[in-house]
Amino acid sequence: MNDELKMKWHSIYGQILFDRKLMSAWKQVEENKGCGGIDWETIETFKADEERKILQILQDLKNKEYKPTPVKRVYIPKKNGDKRPLGIPIIKDRIVQQSIVNVLSPKFEDGIFHKCSCGYRPNRGIERVMQIILWYVEHGNNYIYDCDIKGFFDNIPHKNLMKILTKYIADGTVLDMIWAWLKSGYMEEGKFLESNSGTQQGGVISPLLSNIYLNELDWELEKEGIKFVRYCDDFLLFAKSDEEIKRASEIAKKLITSLGLEIAINKTKFVDFHKDDFKFVGFDFKHWRERKNGSGKYFIVEPTEQSFKDFKKKIKDVTCKTLTLSQEAWIQRVNPIIRGKVNYYLYPYKAVEQNKRYGLESHCYLKSFSKQLHAIDAYTRQRLRVCMQHKHPNVRKGFEKIHKWNVGYFCGIKLIPSNWLYYNKMYGYKIEQYVEKQTQNWKKKQNNRIEKLKAQGKEYYTKKVLNGIAINKGLVMT
Repeated sequence: MNDELKMKWHSIYGQILFDRKLMSAWKQVEENKGCGGIDWETIETFKADEERKILQILQDLKNKEYKPTPVKRVYIPKKNGDKRPLGIPIIKDRIVQQSIVNVLSPKFEDGIFHKCSCGYRPNRGIERVMQIILWYVEHGNNYIYDCDIKGFFDNIPHKNLMKILTKYIADGTVLDMIWAWLKSGYMEEGKFLESNSGTQQGGVISPLLSNIYLNELDWELEKEGIKFVRYCDDFLLFAKSDEEIKRASEIAKKLITSLGLEIAINKTKFVDFHKDDFKFVGFDFKHWRERKNGSGKYFIVEPTEQSFKDFKKKIKDVTCKTLTLSQEAWIQRVNPIIRGKVNYYLYPYKAVEQNKRYGLESHCYLKSFSKQLHAIDAYTRQRLRVCMQHKHPNVRKGFEKIHKWNVGYFCGIKLIPSNWLYYNKMYGYKIEQYVEKQTQNWKKKQNNRIEKLKAQGKEYYTKKVLNGIAINKGLVMT
């Protein structure tokens, strides 16, 4: 709901005036890691004297002497090549913001936030987004409006946000604190700059404030009977006809304009899912198509090409050949990345399974990217073949080990193949089955290669090939 509460929330400030509450907030900040703000205080230096510093923050809050510090402005690259500004608060401000979030978040989760808002919320996220999208598409809502809000975090009008907050919060001290955080400004290249709009991306409280602001949009769409799903400032509208989706888009544009925001024209489009594809939350949704045997229709959901590139980059970043580590240490560096990426790729499958519990038959095909996973596994093994050689490692030496350090060898030293893990989670695919299948496929390819060379009148077992085999088997060529 987005109606003003008859019984607004009082005494929020008093709920954070306990050392245990601040210590709990600090532990959350510590877990989230991150660099320090403009005072050079880091997670490590704060931890070294955490009890005294927590008590000092508590004393400042009790005496109402707490004042926020300007954030440190940094820039991170975006996928399109641009840079996204981030504001890094000092550790003290992060702790106080987290303590306020810990009090406010459960209150907004209890009937205020809309069920189709999925970003930055507990027990919601990508899996919930996938559930909603698949549910709508399977029920014939194949006309989609894919919308993005232009510079959302940087352009939220402060007064409008405070006006919305006063619909729920009656604690003046907390409202003053939020206003102070919004107006704290930022430091860039040694200069202080004011913040006249927006919430600092990087601030602990920013995700909550962004959801509170766009909660207005969510419930107005609900009142108009428009089906939607929102993840932060990206959202999709769904309808069963072209006329309906155009009507929905006009309503959405008016609502966004009334909030003092703009549509990002270059990132917004209409989609007819009968023939058009779209991307959302790191996945490609590929339109309905007929099965070759004529048994019905299906559509495809798979990770985006950029997601696979990011996967390879993360593997590359942790497999630097200049390091000298044990095989076990190398495996420990890459396995968490593989687990994390595959768990992300499993969100559509988990959503399908959840929807089945509500009686929804799925037409979503989830096995279209085995080739990409195999390619990443091969890339990972080749990076490790180079890294695991301590004496002058290079690509040539890596290829010399391709027979000795094969799929079976790496599985034996506990490297997790992404292809196996994906299908293991879905179907219980055993690692022994994976190794056997990959070994058979490799032998088949090898035999095909030899036969092809024979047909061309060429020799496969050249001196160079025999030398490589001898090296792998520990033999010496004469």
